[in-house]
Amino acid sequence: MAINVLDVKPNKVPTNPAEYSQFIYGLSKIGKTTLAFDMYGTRGLFIATEDRHKALPGAMVIRVNSWSEYLTVMNQLRRPEAKELYDAIIIDTAENLYHMLEKFVAAKWKEGTIGERDDIWGKDWTDVKNMWRDGLNMIPNSGYKPVIIGHAIQKKIQIPASGVLDEDLQDVTSVELKKVKDKKTGERVDVYEFDQFVPDLPDRAWSPINKMVDNILFVSTTVNANTGQEQRVIYLRDTLQWRAGSTFEGIDPVIPLSAQAYHDAVVRAIGQINEDDTTEERQDNSASKIDFNAVMQEVKAWGAAFHKEGKLELVNAISNDVFGLGNKMTEATEKQAELLVTALLLIQEKAEEVGIKK
Repeated sequence: MAINVLDVKPNKVPTNPAEYSQFIYGLSKIGKTTLAFDMYGTRGLFIATEDRHKALPGAMVIRVNSWSEYLTVMNQLRRPEAKELYDAIIIDTAENLYHMLEKFVAAKWKEGTIGERDDIWGKDWTDVKNMWRDGLNMIPNSGYKPVIIGHAIQKKIQIPASGVLDEDLQDVTSVELKKVKDKKTGERVDVYEFDQFVPDLPDRAWSPINKMVDNILFVSTTVNANTGQEQRVIYLRDTLQWRAGSTFEGIDPVIPLSAQAYHDAVVRAIGQINEDDTTEERQDNSASKIDFNAVMQEVKAWGAAFHKEGKLELVNAISNDVFGLGNKMTEATEKQAELLVTALLLIQEKAEEVGIKK
């Protein structure tokens, strides 16, 4: 009800790196969890899917063992007092939480594993898709920054040689030029085949994460050109060998593995933006909550106004259109709040059309 297209202000870029959502992935034991903790400290709540946070003194950790426990935690985090405690919700790890969801949905459909039954026409997979998306969106919709941790695996990737520039191949190891049969034309074409690091998630689990987060951080190792020693780093830009990315165009492509180095890289990138277009204020991205009782009172007040003018049938027609024939909008439940808002907007439009005022 607070939407007003005439009161839209130009977007300001937050200067605080903690205002951005992250997906952090890499090989096991490389420092992903520590990086997330160093970024957010006690303002980040770890939703832990396994017991491995004992070496992080001071970390705020709550363990979940099932999808229903995850939903319980997220429902509790909607409370105003919880929002005073935390800025970020850190899922550690994504693949474990996704497996919990699959187990939950399989039990719902009386399956051992998802896809086991062929008599439900894929309804189990549809549930997984929708519940995963909605479950993750509970984090930003409740006003928190999502920080999601995952593991990396290597996959064989083939891409047409015609679409690759020579400079793209400079740092790619174990690349091989092959001829393969094109599935559409049947012709043999040249492709480059190489190993690529990707999140250890099926596409249906990765897709909503990829759409949600501002930055994708790939944590790995490299060899220091000056010392010859191996060092841990964060990659912030896509290459042929790993998935990464940032919302900032000018960010450094690779930095040392530390929260401070990441903070400094973001600050440098933000420094390339006009200062007038930035803000130091904390952003509130929580979804606006409908005040059901207030909307219901408005509907009833308008109903009384239409009744006074002898035109209650106009309100009844709107009620039938929105809620279905025979259903009264004044008997709507809180689960029908969006329908009630829709009906109220239509009533207000009709009132302006016929000249009725409260």
